[in-house]
Amino acid sequence: MPFISQLNEFREPLVIARNTGHRLMLVLAMEEERGLIQAQHLSQLGGSCLWVDVLKDDHSHSKQQRHITSTQAKQYLGTSNQHVVYNAHRAFNASALCAVSGTIRGGGVLILLTPPSAQWHKNYDLQLASYGHSINTAYSHFIQWWQKQWQHHSAVFVLQEPQTKSQHNLVPTNWQPLPPIFEASQPLQPTEAQGHLISQLVMAYEQQHSTVLTIDARRGRGKSVCLGWFIKALGSKAQHGPAIVTAPSKRSLNAMMQTSAMPSINFYALDALLTSLPDAGVLIVDEAAAIPLSQLIKLIKAYKLVVLSSTQDGYEGSGQGYRLKLPHIIASLGRSNKQMTLTQPMRWQAGDALENFIRSSFLCDVELPNINHNAFSDSSLALTYSQVTGATLAQNQTLLRQVYGLLMLAHYQTTPQDLRLLLDHPQHQIHLCFVGEHLVGLAWVAEEGNLDASLARQIALGQRRIQGHLLAQILSQQAGFSVACELSSWRIQRLVVTPSLQGRGIGSKLLQRVYGLAQERQVDFVGASFSANSKNLNFWQLNKFSPIWLGVRADTATGFNSVQVMRPISADGKLLQDQLRCHFRDYLTFGQYLWFSSIDADLWQIIFASCQKNVMVGLSKKQQQDLLILLANGRSGFSGSLYLLHQNVRDAKHKSMIIQAAQNNTHKGLQEHVRRLARTTLALLHKV
Repeated sequence: MPFISQLNEFREPLVIARNTGHRLMLVLAMEEERGLIQAQHLSQLGGSCLWVDVLKDDHSHSKQQRHITSTQAKQYLGTSNQHVVYNAHRAFNASALCAVSGTIRGGGVLILLTPPSAQWHKNYDLQLASYGHSINTAYSHFIQWWQKQWQHHSAVFVLQEPQTKSQHNLVPTNWQPLPPIFEASQPLQPTEAQGHLISQLVMAYEQQHSTVLTIDARRGRGKSVCLGWFIKALGSKAQHGPAIVTAPSKRSLNAMMQTSAMPSINFYALDALLTSLPDAGVLIVDEAAAIPLSQLIKLIKAYKLVVLSSTQDGYEGSGQGYRLKLPHIIASLGRSNKQMTLTQPMRWQAGDALENFIRSSFLCDVELPNINHNAFSDSSLALTYSQVTGATLAQNQTLLRQVYGLLMLAHYQTTPQDLRLLLDHPQHQIHLCFVGEHLVGLAWVAEEGNLDASLARQIALGQRRIQGHLLAQILSQQAGFSVACELSSWRIQRLVVTPSLQGRGIGSKLLQRVYGLAQERQVDFVGASFSANSKNLNFWQLNKFSPIWLGVRADTATGFNSVQVMRPISADGKLLQDQLRCHFRDYLTFGQYLWFSSIDADLWQIIFASCQKNVMVGLSKKQQQDLLILLANGRSGFSGSLYLLHQNVRDAKHKSMIIQAAQNNTHKGLQEHVRRLARTTLALLHKV
């Protein structure tokens, strides 16, 4: 990692990069405005530039200068840029940086604006604020750790804040013209590997079997141009129906449109496609890993032949969910699945230094050692445990790679930004489980609740929503029990066992250890929130965790409804569980055919049977009134208390309106009618 003292020193490596088609990262570690001046100079050297988290101003009227926020990064996957400028002064999202780095073509530069290197890890940015840091305690172990990764990579150059006033003019005064940019020219015909892939796609189209074809490769390998050639091969008179295309953003389809040789491709925005489902001989989904699995499932059900194209880099949204969950889902839908890949990069040259840096420095390439489960009998599984902090992991690269590798291997939504959460959040705990020297399991635990009554009430009414506290806020806003935010709780947000040793009781033993530690700390309850399926729920129930709420909508990443479970510790936790189970039983009974008709029958039986056991007769009048007050005056938690309102109104027209609102529970007009009815009903109840 070379340090440079002025921008002139970056010219020589930039010339080499332009000649060879490789890419670089330049860190402008200085005061923000000064860094922007340097970035503006580089962006004017030619080619398109994407500015991330930089306010648009008068410096760029060119159509080649685009400004986005880091939250929009997913929309620009598949686009091509000569430069990307990422401003990390106010926030730094590792997943967004990874995504936009993949849009840079050969000879281009990723320009990262940061505070001075020695100060950046103490910079009070939006992430640290959301994790609960104060301006006086701001400290990012993640940023300090990531800066150390730069030292091992030749792709990274750092221009530091000048030490003296004489160095303040950092913009080159005598920068000679640069050589032409190396262009990995758009090939006129496919490579041999691409031609083979296109032939397989054409054959599948001609055969019209119920098949899902997945093209899975690293970014920049030419997946989109292959799909364009495939569309061209079908021609305008495709005998089995047209090829239609969807993607998270039409902006990402430029390469596909260029090689298709069609005046325009049959593009449908995702929401329009899901609504209209037009006839087609083949559906092409580009950047499929950025689309929720629940929506992909609907498309697979609707079309006979589906082509899903995505990357292996794991920072597009659903991340590992696409790789780990989708093949099983395809099989469960009775479809065959043919997997294809491309290895040769097109947007840049093979062996690109920036690609290697991004993958290795954010641990995208970690692999766990293969543990032979046959080497351990159940009697030889002598487990040992330890608890580590983010600060500890940041100082132990070997252990961090093992922890993150296990998370990536076993969970569907692990992205580079999770590294920051893992290392920087002060209310998160990491519990590790070993067999000998082998890490075989981990529990990632978030400390939640302990909020004052006033804030808890505002959360229940939907007037406030704070970062974190996921389980506590669900039980407060959706279920209507604000006390869940007042009590102290531990939420197990990841419980992972290495796949080769699953089914050996390791997860249960680790869960019991975490629960025991929570008892020692006098926590009120331990809980979890996860996508509901029979296998997962059976595991939690065997470990004495009861389901106490079920979301009315499917999770965007998995396609399954989320379920919340808890196991109480204190008397207050036990009382909350009793009240929630009683509420939950009546909520399920009311919503069975309104919201939950698509839930698997076995899963429904597990949930419904659980809330019938040892449940109170009913909620008290005061508890019922409290729930109706939240429905009447709140801004969220609409569905949870509808059954109570339905029980307390006698007019058939009003009952019908409540059912209609339940069936259309996002309709703002219907919601307001119901809330008004709840206010009227409460007034009548008070008179009785």
